[in-house]
Amino acid sequence: MSGHTQTHYTREEAVEYIMNQYGESLKRTIFTYVKNHHTTDDIFQDVLLQIYRKWDRFNGDSQLKTWAMRIAINRCKDYLRSPIHRIKIATDKWREQKDPNYTEQKVVQKEQWDEIAEAILHLPIKYREVMILTFQQDMTQKQIAEATGTPLSTIKTRMQRARQLLREKADEGGIDPWIINK
Repeated sequence: MSGHTQTHYTREEAVEYIMNQYGESLKRTIFTYVKNHHTTDDIFQDVLLQIYRKWDRFNGDSQLKTWAMRIAINRCKDYLRSPIHRIKIATDKWREQKDPNYTEQKVVQKEQWDEIAEAILHLPIKYREVMILTFQQDMTQKQIAEATGTPLSTIKTRMQRARQLLREKADEGGIDPWIINK
């Protein structure tokens, strides 16, 4: 389903196809931005709704995965700028102070990630974005540029800077250096 073939699919078929083919990738990407499973599910539903609404605007200029990923990334950025996100951060801090079990749950959740994923999640968003899209979503730098609406040269620079930050983290002893050199 790419290019001119999109006219052969109804909105419902398109959403179902995207959900089946790219749903898990989209959810993983959303999670790397919002770092919360419930919020990830909410935003994923929002993304599917936007795809449904905007299906007639998809003209095949980009790959379907790239188009869907761009919608997801933009929705995540909107969420992170929203007052709701800031309220949630304040609420989480309050819960950590009031409920020791809440803090324990957060620690257990973090332990499920391996060392490199943890390090990537602590990168600034513009560097985290390129690392996740490259290594988790197998997107090329050109696809990342299209999906994020960022010039290719900027994506290349961000990738170099992200790797440098990870090397610095390894030098500090925060992660094993062999992971970065893979």
